[in-house]
Amino acid sequence: ETMKKLISVAALVLFSSCEGISVADAYVAADQATYDVIAPQYRAYVEADESLDAPSKASRMRLVETWKMRLEANKK
Repeated sequence: ETMKKLISVAALVLFSSCEGISVADAYVAADQATYDVIAPQYRAYVEADESLDAPSKASRMRLVETWKMRLEANKK
């Protein structure tokens, strides 16, 4: 099991270096793609959920906003 994980990580590193993309860049790209799909749906859910009070909605919106800020800070 551990060997399979090591081989997977080694393959990812090798593939990333061959393509000129670092693992960190690949992670940021994957995180951005995830954000692009999840964030709009999550915002819509939070806005529509009548069971959430205003502070709960604000907290959830801050979560999405900090995710966006982290992505923007990691763009080159």
